[in-house]
Amino acid sequence: MSRGLSDLQIGQRFESPTVTLDKAQALDFARQYDPQPFHLDDEAASQSLFKGLATSGWYTASMCFRLFHDSLSDLRGGIIGRQVESIQWPRPVRPGDTMRVVTTVAQLERSEKNPRYGTVVFDHEAFNQHGETVFRMRSHVLAQDPIT
Repeated sequence: MSRGLSDLQIGQRFESPTVTLDKAQALDFARQYDPQPFHLDDEAASQSLFKGLATSGWYTASMCFRLFHDSLSDLRGGIIGRQVESIQWPRPVRPGDTMRVVTTVAQLERSEKNPRYGTVVFDHEAFNQHGETVFRMRSHVLAQDPIT
């Protein structure tokens, strides 16, 4: 059974499984999409603001979306993004870190034009293996109820 707009409530929380970030995958992502020295080279990274190799923030965001998806994969119609309101990376993520994402329903707005549809505002927070927040995002997602 899939979850629809009517099944969600403000304050409801979803917790993802954990994932350990693979260094080879993080390096491959950085080479393709964010080729900065502190994402690619241990020596250069040790001399950077990060004081060591840090995964790309966009790799972190992608991994967090995957974890969010895995915690709410039964959302009717899929997870259709409408807007990212805010995004933050309060501390670096390192290859080998283990992450999990906690997602909270912050707002629900049903469409006046077509009440079968609405927007869900989710607050996502990712934690590393030490319980430190490494990523925050507020997203707006289209949700729907079944045709009755």
